[in-house]
Amino acid sequence: MENLPQINHGGQGPGSHGGPPAPPPAPTWPTQVGHHVPREFDGPAPAMGPDFRFILRVLAAHKTLIVVIVLALTALSAFAVSLMKDKYTSEALLLVDNRQVRVVRAEDQALNSITPEDGAILSEIEILKSTAVLSQAVADLKLATNQEFNPPAQADETKPFVERATAWTREQAHAVFGPELPGVVQAVLAHGDDMTKDTQLRETRAADSIDGVLDRVRRNLEVGIVGRSRVIQVRYTAREPEIAQKVVDTVVRRYMETRQQMDRDLSTSAVAWLEDRIATLRREVAEADTKVDAVRFKAGLVKNGTNGLMATTELEQARLRLAEAAALRARAVAQAQTLERSSGNGGSLASPVVAQLRATVASISTELAQLSRQYGPKHPRIQELQARLNEANSSLQQEVRHEIAGVREAANVAIEQENALKGMIAKLESGYQTMAEEAVPLRTLEAEAQAKRQLLDSLLGRLEEVQAQQDNRAFPTAVKLVSAPQVPHEPSGPFRLLLLLAGFVASLAVAIFIVFGIELFQRRIRTPDAVRRILGVGTVHIVPHHSTRGTRGRLDQIFQNHPFSLFSESMRALFRNHLSDLGPVGSIAVTSARPQDGKTSMSLAVAQVAAQAGRRVVVVDTDFRRSRIDGLFNLSAKKGLSDWIAGTATLDEIVHSSDQAPYAMIPAGRLMPETLDRFNVDGLIHLMAGLSPHFDLVVFDTAPALAVSDARIVCGAASKVLFVSRWGHTTASDLQAVADLGPIDHSKFVAVMTDVNLKKAASRGYQGPYNSYMATRKYYGDTTLRTAP
Repeated sequence: MENLPQINHGGQGPGSHGGPPAPPPAPTWPTQVGHHVPREFDGPAPAMGPDFRFILRVLAAHKTLIVVIVLALTALSAFAVSLMKDKYTSEALLLVDNRQVRVVRAEDQALNSITPEDGAILSEIEILKSTAVLSQAVADLKLATNQEFNPPAQADETKPFVERATAWTREQAHAVFGPELPGVVQAVLAHGDDMTKDTQLRETRAADSIDGVLDRVRRNLEVGIVGRSRVIQVRYTAREPEIAQKVVDTVVRRYMETRQQMDRDLSTSAVAWLEDRIATLRREVAEADTKVDAVRFKAGLVKNGTNGLMATTELEQARLRLAEAAALRARAVAQAQTLERSSGNGGSLASPVVAQLRATVASISTELAQLSRQYGPKHPRIQELQARLNEANSSLQQEVRHEIAGVREAANVAIEQENALKGMIAKLESGYQTMAEEAVPLRTLEAEAQAKRQLLDSLLGRLEEVQAQQDNRAFPTAVKLVSAPQVPHEPSGPFRLLLLLAGFVASLAVAIFIVFGIELFQRRIRTPDAVRRILGVGTVHIVPHHSTRGTRGRLDQIFQNHPFSLFSESMRALFRNHLSDLGPVGSIAVTSARPQDGKTSMSLAVAQVAAQAGRRVVVVDTDFRRSRIDGLFNLSAKKGLSDWIAGTATLDEIVHSSDQAPYAMIPAGRLMPETLDRFNVDGLIHLMAGLSPHFDLVVFDTAPALAVSDARIVCGAASKVLFVSRWGHTTASDLQAVADLGPIDHSKFVAVMTDVNLKKAASRGYQGPYNSYMATRKYYGDTTLRTAP
């Protein structure tokens, strides 16, 4: 090997090195979005709602596509609008007089049963649009011969498809099977003939009928209510103004005639029904009156002045007197019992004599009490007052007994009166029971006769009204013509400007929908915020795309040939900020989510930067399946890492150099099954221990993390993990799949976004470091500082 120090440890593989250092912890990866985010990213969650900056950024990014779509669709709309022909609309106004609305049934017509106003107006609209009215209008105007209403069939000399297919199949069958066809083929051809007959029959019926003309008339005929009024608006739109006016006028005229004829027919049928019904009711009323008189005469029932039976009235009066007597008896008995309980002083009596005696007793008692304080019981004045008090008490008791006896006598009289009324009622009930039984059917017959008499009077009044309305002058139609149709002079449509504006708005909406659909389906990563959000990393280093015209080659060559470019300064910043603190001997694992993300180019560029910074660097290719270093440096025929793992080569034999690069390289070597089985963290640590005396930095170019598990092994052994995502190429689903592999060790994980088109990113409005890079691009654009390639 040239320009490389000799490795004299003589190791033959991972197992030949004695006492390797303890392996580091198992490789780790990010979990789901938002987990294991560094402390500096902790904080309140962003407010929910639409991201207007993102919307404007997407629209600005696809403004050319939006303009093209809008112009194309708007031009198409303008062309379609220009093909539209002018249309003219004529209208007429009809007033619905709901007081004159007639219903269909003769019974309802006769009984003046009018439907509600809204229902009546809707009924008139349905009659106006009925097939009977429109058919008469079509016949009057001879619309069946008008090309606008009945366009001629397109000239087609060929037969219907079914008939042509059946004929062709029959010819082919005869060509194959001869004159005699198999039964299955004959059945298929017979079915085709039946379908042909059915098609011809349908076409014949369609040509003979006017259903198509009626359908076209209905499509252009508008009938509706004007606001909340009782006015019906009839409008028709046609290509010719005269046709529009004639159709409206004919339809309205035929409708008015049909409506008047319906009213006449209903009136005639109503008169006939009323006359028949009145004659029947007259007979029934006469029969009912005869039955009532016969029943009254047979039972001997006579009416009093209040149109009721005398026996029934007398019994009711007796019951009322009995109720009054019972109430009087109850009061008298209760008063007597009360006086008997309080017979001592007559406190419940309302007699004036008792009240006067009670006052005398109270006065004497008061005077006696006053004198008893001054004199003794033997005093003559005291003895006189005591004698007067005794006499007054005796008189009071005697008067109370007299009053109680009177109340008791009144109670006995009330009881006897009540008993007498009960006896009289019993006699009346037994005497007039037969009359009451006869009065029940009599009342029923009288009620029936009265009801029939009232119905007869109502029908007689209705008959006079309908007979008066039979004359056309006294019987106007329920709908009156308010405004006759006129020939329109100005077209009513189409509104080309509005249609063009609608086409423009629709094209703009379609363009925005397409743009956001593209953005949604692509989901390309174009912002470092997306990487931080999905992977949960703290920072993302930006490596811009090298835009020097005419430059081709690898990133390491660009760094070497253009050391003062924006790309070169970004690589220096990456190495100094994230990869320069690895100690005397360090290792860097460069990986990505999927192929074509630029991990190999980044590995060589990092090695180039470190080598030019004075580090002794070796690049180890661990992508055994798709090694690129072998082809870039013509190392395919030389031994590589797989040979050292298999024990068939030493470190001296697998480390190679090239005149194109200032760093050493270890190719992947041949892919062998035992290589993949023995590839582990311990072997890589053994490899780095053998390389450490002669190299300061080991850069591992790994396989994609989502393709195979080799990348996790290398990342677990390395001091730093450089995860590469390519701007506009790596998708969000790729990063999410990497995040699902497991938690991440933030102390060794460095995220890098490469191949960033700063001009395009800044023009699309992306926030972050892009704008700051663009602001300083002139600083890096000094051509006097560049070295020659």
